[in-house]
Amino acid sequence: MSTTSLAVDPTAGVEELPVLDLKNVSVRYPGHRRVPWRRQLAVDAVRDVSLHIMPGETLGLVGESGSGKSTLGRAILRLVDVATGTVHVSGEDVTAFGRRVPVSYRRAVQVVWQDPYSSLNPTMSIGQTMAESLRLHRGLRGSAVTDAATELMERVGLNGSHLRRHPHEFSGGQRQRIAIARALAAQPKLIVLDEPVSALDVSTQSQVIGLLEDLQAETGVAYLFIAHDLPVVRHISDRIAVMYRGRIVETGPADRLCDNPAHPYTEALLAASPIPDPVEQRRRSVARRDALREQLASADSDSGADGCPFRHRCTMALPECVETFPITTPVSSGGEVACYLQTFGPRLEGRDLTALGDHKISV
Repeated sequence: MSTTSLAVDPTAGVEELPVLDLKNVSVRYPGHRRVPWRRQLAVDAVRDVSLHIMPGETLGLVGESGSGKSTLGRAILRLVDVATGTVHVSGEDVTAFGRRVPVSYRRAVQVVWQDPYSSLNPTMSIGQTMAESLRLHRGLRGSAVTDAATELMERVGLNGSHLRRHPHEFSGGQRQRIAIARALAAQPKLIVLDEPVSALDVSTQSQVIGLLEDLQAETGVAYLFIAHDLPVVRHISDRIAVMYRGRIVETGPADRLCDNPAHPYTEALLAASPIPDPVEQRRRSVARRDALREQLASADSDSGADGCPFRHRCTMALPECVETFPITTPVSSGGEVACYLQTFGPRLEGRDLTALGDHKISV
């Protein structure tokens, strides 16, 4: 009588932890205090943000300039303090570190900035820059450093001879590749990409995006891709989170969110994408500028700071939008949205919605 031995996978049924998990994160900047009669109140740059990123996933974070995207990235990197909420990386509470951040966390979370020239030390050769990271994070010494640095350079489309050069000897696209190689040197679990292609021309953007996708498939690293260009974000992202004035107003799969947005602000972002007709593009820009001046004036005079931040610019604003920020509501085709038009559902029946025109949302 024969017996069959069944191997048991100890990880079976165990849910995979997110690489990054934010719970109700807020970041507050203090007001000016030098001149008492011009004292300003503290500014909430990020308010109650909850997001997660799984291993090997790319989450795109989009919004206008000043929406809080980069501040959120800096909070994840522990470059600014979190006022409230928690940041977990692979299950470890980052907000409990205090002032001294462990090297293990710096190894797990790396960053690629918008301007690669300012993020690279101009007095150090590329080889010295790479060696610094390889020694600190991987403990390499001697010839192993040179071998690893050469391998990383080749992985990003450069070669070992470039290690002897300095940052000023490279083009913008090459410098960004070097910044990516330096980030990969630590073998991180997450890379925060803060506007990594916005300073590059279109053809170079495409090359860098393709490189990032190849490296992710090769290493399994997760990305937080911060940008304001929705077409670029859609191309590289698995999911997208839309941020406005410090709040996350919508999240969802990239294709669903771009093809069928559930929040009026997401619709506005998509409508603001450049078009090939320069005359029409100029007309739209002037109209948006004039409308924005009126909307910002009304926003400054409104004391209802706890309502939906987009209510001043929204053609579909309801009375409830002034009072409290909407709770997040699941979208049937994937993701979540913070909008009373979705939260109320049947409560909108019977209202006069003819004024919404083409802006009425159906998801």
